[in-house]
Amino acid sequence: MISFLLIAAIVYWLIVAPMTKLIRLFDRDKAATTKQCPECLSDIPAEARRCAHCTSELVPESEKPR
Repeated sequence: MISFLLIAAIVYWLIVAPMTKLIRLFDRDKAATTKQCPECLSDIPAEARRCAHCTSELVPESEKPR
């Protein structure tokens, strides 16, 4: 039982913890290039004018009234 816990702790600290940090790093870059469709809530490119999933027209940020 002790050897199992030691191996599990080593695997966690050497593989799982660094991988979660890498995944968070890559997700941060993804958030800057995508936005969420207001109609169907799917992720679409930030520059899209029409949603590929529900085909609703999107108003660009520069044309929205303030």
